[in-house]
Amino acid sequence: MASAPNPESKLRCMYVYVALVIAVAAWGAVLALRWKKAKDFAPELLKTRKESGELPDAVKEDEFTDLYLRAEGPRASTYIYACAAFMTVSLAPLSTVFNTVWETLWTLSGKSPVFEQGTLIHTFSFFLAVMGIAIALLAAALHRYYTLMPPNLKQVIRNLREAHS
Repeated sequence: MASAPNPESKLRCMYVYVALVIAVAAWGAVLALRWKKAKDFAPELLKTRKESGELPDAVKEDEFTDLYLRAEGPRASTYIYACAAFMTVSLAPLSTVFNTVWETLWTLSGKSPVFEQGTLIHTFSFFLAVMGIAIALLAAALHRYYTLMPPNLKQVIRNLREAHS
């Protein structure tokens, strides 16, 4: 029969989880900084493109900035971050739900020691469940990313030139 985890083990797991949350928060801060840098760069790029004659003077800064961010902003990183943040936040609730269902099925099956919580089959099944959820989440995010993919910067400039000509 598997024994209950000791308090020191639970505390170490909590430290690891808190470190994971801090790492994801830092990643979010870096990502926000990248979006800010892209937004700050857009007016400079617009000015350069107007001076070179690639874009007409009628193109407004806010219009160009919006289109530039859609085309060149760190969208892929944002989708990946959103998935990682979701999985980090949902790890504890997912674990609770999985273990509750596992405990119920284990009790209904006659409490075989092979399937008790903490055994190899339980741990491996938990791993498969979490990986399945992560893969499904990433598949949905990638589907959305590629479905809503904006044009690249060359296409944005070409479209703006045609629209303001």
